[in-house]
Amino acid sequence: MKNTKIKLLFAVIFAYSLMAIHAQEEEKKSPLTLSITTDTAYYPKSDFKAGRRKTHFAPITSAFDSIEFCTTFTAEYQIGTPLGEHWLLSDANVVLSGGCELSPVSICPQLSVGFQPLPFFAVKGGGSVGLGWNYSDFEGLCKLDKEKKKYESLSPFNHPYYDFWGEATLMFDTGELIPGDWNHVVMLASFKALYSGIAGIERHDIFEWQCTKNKVAGAQYEVTGLLAYQMPLILSMTGIMYTAEGHFYGTDYGEFNKNYCGDFITHTIAPVLQFDVTEKDELFCMFAFSTRRNFETEPKEVEDEIFMKKIGSEWYFYRFALSWTHIF
Repeated sequence: MKNTKIKLLFAVIFAYSLMAIHAQEEEKKSPLTLSITTDTAYYPKSDFKAGRRKTHFAPITSAFDSIEFCTTFTAEYQIGTPLGEHWLLSDANVVLSGGCELSPVSICPQLSVGFQPLPFFAVKGGGSVGLGWNYSDFEGLCKLDKEKKKYESLSPFNHPYYDFWGEATLMFDTGELIPGDWNHVVMLASFKALYSGIAGIERHDIFEWQCTKNKVAGAQYEVTGLLAYQMPLILSMTGIMYTAEGHFYGTDYGEFNKNYCGDFITHTIAPVLQFDVTEKDELFCMFAFSTRRNFETEPKEVEDEIFMKKIGSEWYFYRFALSWTHIF
């Protein structure tokens, strides 16, 4: 089974939370919000079309490859910081957030702070420190042995995972200009920069975290765009999301950079649906198509890819993901 990391639907959830804050307007509510989010991802199998140098599509070759999930408990405290009486500034706020992500192979406490000075602009930054472990065939924390070409377990407490990040988001809702329940076309763009790694290993060492192999410490980025339509129905939002992510510098991969292409950009296009199941329950659905490196021959294992030469890229159906959030 191909082990792949479950990634939170962060861009969609963050986009929604920002719009929701502004949409509340004069509504009275507690500044403290407690929530729990469970993310589940289903991955079908898609074999490489090895040897093809031009960009192409690799179809699904088997109905099932893997399934993963994690749960995140979050507490947010909103502080009103009015910068003036003008409508652009009167709803300015700061949001302090703390949480803990728990998966079958890791636990990861998180802290962040966000500032929304304008209805259409917000910045946010934070970080996390986590512990991973391994059991059976599930590997939460490993380092690649370059000689054996195999991943070996690391001690969780001697090698904690860490990351810190910052993000800026621009958003626009046509409902602000044309009042009405059916006039909400939402546009959002964000840029996120982060640095992540595993403590206690050497620079350029290849590691595995939360069942995702061939990772390396370094500065990374994620660009996100969302175009969606909001409706006063149970199906409250439908749209399309695009992301591009990768390492700023391919040299993070050291000796592997030349062949493996360490600064390869992963593009993802995903139709997105949001359901307001109840007043306190939201369900996000995503169908993601992504790009990946392609090679001259098909790798037998994921760790083999790091030793192979990238000759092109291919699109494939990456996953179907669900994200359920309950607000207490």
